[in-house]
Amino acid sequence: MAGQDHILRRSIQMLAVGTALLTGISGAFAQDAEAEFYKGKNVRVIVPTPTGGLYDGFSRLIARHMSKHIPGQPTLVVQNMGGAAGLVAANYMANVAPRDGTAIAAAHGSTMTAPLLSPENAKFDLKSLSWLGNITRDPFVAYVWHTAPVQSLEDLKTKEGIFGGNSVGSASIDYAIAAKALFGLKLKIITGYANSSDVKLAMERGELHGTFGNGWSSLKSDAPEWIAEKKVTLLTQFGLSRHPEMPDVPMFIDLAKNESDRQALELLLSRQEYSRPYYAPPQVPAARLTVLRRAFDATVKDEAFLADAARIQAPVDGPARGEDVEKAAHRLAETSPAVVKRVLEMFANFNAGK
Repeated sequence: MAGQDHILRRSIQMLAVGTALLTGISGAFAQDAEAEFYKGKNVRVIVPTPTGGLYDGFSRLIARHMSKHIPGQPTLVVQNMGGAAGLVAANYMANVAPRDGTAIAAAHGSTMTAPLLSPENAKFDLKSLSWLGNITRDPFVAYVWHTAPVQSLEDLKTKEGIFGGNSVGSASIDYAIAAKALFGLKLKIITGYANSSDVKLAMERGELHGTFGNGWSSLKSDAPEWIAEKKVTLLTQFGLSRHPEMPDVPMFIDLAKNESDRQALELLLSRQEYSRPYYAPPQVPAARLTVLRRAFDATVKDEAFLADAARIQAPVDGPARGEDVEKAAHRLAETSPAVVKRVLEMFANFNAGK
């Protein structure tokens, strides 16, 4: 019996070694095939905003550093495709872009919630996109110019503040609508600004009092002197947990008066869980998607990438793998219809001027 046990153990060990060798050989062949595919090619990095701002800045860093982590080292070329709070780019990626791994995109902050909250404009299924990973968790903040007549959420209960942003579907407008509809804050909401840089200029000109949704990292990178010189006052932070750099800034979700309010806010704020994700079109071949995901993982840990990100004050805080972003996207796509309906009614009333 001892001899038979020994033979059985040796057989199992040899089988394990053989399987490992075959797996390694298969992996090497796959890498060679992807290197052959990508060699000499251009890969477009689609940015869902005009030039300027952190979406553009991060994408240019991705284009600069990700190539060396992709077999075959293709050339990554940035293409700005702004419009409709990121939906021009998202609809292009879902329906027009090549599905062979030669186009990737930065997801606008509204991309993950767009199929739920802008179903008439979002021409894609959230579950179908090929998620590559997320660079950082970056809370949005609301802030006002230091000379504005409103300097706190409490002020907005009795005084009107003028806040600007892109359009319904963008955080700057969606969060303002929620503040007005759920909590009765007195906001005059101005849409039509191309990006956060234009909003900042409007604040300096006195055209706006502030914005009700800008990335904390965007504020720090685009206008660090505003923070250092106290030219703006932070009103609230958006997210599901308090950011350590803003221990005294109120949490917007804490305004919720009941469970219904909280669920509506959680839907809106879920986009903050993964605030800088990247993705490819649907139906990218599985092996190529794996290659892109692992290249993305390597890039956001690359010391040269991190050094460049630090230079433009772009935070890389807890990057996530594509598989994790995919799971979050699937959870979000299955949000209760009742919660979605309530939030959509808020937007419909805003568009109707109510």
